[in-house]
Amino acid sequence: MSGEQSSPQEEQPKGVAGESSWTPVQIGLFVASVITMTAAGLMASQLDPFSPAEWTKSQLGAALSYTAFMVAIVGAHEAGHYLTARRRGVAVSRPYFLPGLGPIPGVGVIPFFGTFGAFIKMEWTRMRASDILAIAGWGPVAGFVVTVAAVFLGVALSEPMVIAEGEDLLFLGDPLLIAAATKLFHPGMEANMELMLHPIGLAGWVGCLLTALNLLPIGQLDGGHLVYGVFGEGARKFAIVSFVVLVAMGILFFPGWLLLAGFVWWMGVKHPPMLKGPPARPGQRAMAWGCLVIFILTFTPSPVVVDALPQWLGW
Repeated sequence: MSGEQSSPQEEQPKGVAGESSWTPVQIGLFVASVITMTAAGLMASQLDPFSPAEWTKSQLGAALSYTAFMVAIVGAHEAGHYLTARRRGVAVSRPYFLPGLGPIPGVGVIPFFGTFGAFIKMEWTRMRASDILAIAGWGPVAGFVVTVAAVFLGVALSEPMVIAEGEDLLFLGDPLLIAAATKLFHPGMEANMELMLHPIGLAGWVGCLLTALNLLPIGQLDGGHLVYGVFGEGARKFAIVSFVVLVAMGILFFPGWLLLAGFVWWMGVKHPPMLKGPPARPGQRAMAWGCLVIFILTFTPSPVVVDALPQWLGW
């Protein structure tokens, strides 16, 4: 998951302030992430990662375009956090990319888009609400800019296809951003048609997913930082309600939300106290409002369309 790992200064691992260059671990994780994202791009281009003799130049080019956009989306997100933190005088590390698992013969890559995102380490000291909002918000904003480019280019390159009833396909839920791009570039799509995403379009879809996940207003996700900057300690009740909603969505719409809920529970649902001074005044909340708009455009309750629990139970 793309985002930042944060904690009060006394709990932060030693050495963060001195990580001004790439470490061997970070380089290794980046290379591994490129490999797993490329494997995901190959599979999105209908290529077997273990059969290079069957690859065509056009399909390989499409697969590598997926890798390039994914690196750009995740990298832009982390660069937004990193550069803003440096400008605000907060000690911060270079990003740690998180590769997917695989490729595994007969299975592929887990998750199917080839990465778990990235994170950076920061020394979160007591700071003003304006600093919290800026550091937390510029990551999603920067990643969203690249995501928009991937969505519009990728959807333009994608092809609508008639889907036969019962055909075994992985159906992805469309956030508003992709739905709008589809209406723009493929206005004549009929009800029995689905848009077969070009690998660049898939990268845009993943960018929407990672952005929306990070903007959930819980704990130390980017959205949790933003809500904390706006409401201060009052954000705790907001986080608890949001966590309950996340669990409910996991039951009713997409079981993957339950995995995220478990991760958030482990990290901490409530935001640690770190505000110096009052919460953000109304005139200082532009970043939070902007990120709310981004969340609305990138979120979908069912990222992958599966039978929900009520259907399993026959309700």
